[in-house]
Amino acid sequence: MPAQPDARWVNVVGWMDDDGVHPMSFEVLEGLAVEWADFVPDELASTGASALLRTSRSLFAHAWFDYEFMAVACLVGFQALEAAFRQLYPEASVKASLMRLVRRAQDEELIPANMADLAITGVELRNLMSHPASQAGYSVGMAAGMLENTHRLVALVTATAIARDKEGP
Repeated sequence: MPAQPDARWVNVVGWMDDDGVHPMSFEVLEGLAVEWADFVPDELASTGASALLRTSRSLFAHAWFDYEFMAVACLVGFQALEAAFRQLYPEASVKASLMRLVRRAQDEELIPANMADLAITGVELRNLMSHPASQAGYSVGMAAGMLENTHRLVALVTATAIARDKEGP
């Protein structure tokens, strides 16, 4: 059975310009995802968080075929965020909550206050998605905003972790 676009995309605009309204497509979704990859420098590409971000971008683009992948892409992006914080604090217990790790980085001023606020919001969203009452559904704008910010946060936290490792004890 060949893959078919999810029928719900027929109602979604890809972009508008002087030539008019253009339909959404796999290529538009993929193009957005490619832009987020640019937030993650090459030296961070071998991290577990970076691998999770690649998966989130793939899921986002493939939401063209299954709209629910949009929410799954966001959840995997938040998993990348947790992986980045666990890289920053490898000595932390596996029982240490992601919120505790974010607050620690905030208290130690390892991440700017505005980025800590974004990370806290990300943790709250991740918790809601991880313990759902029903299926989540996100618009392109909602998912794109979450994933763009997740990519920025993961790049920042992972770069901070690598810099700390280079400095040594």
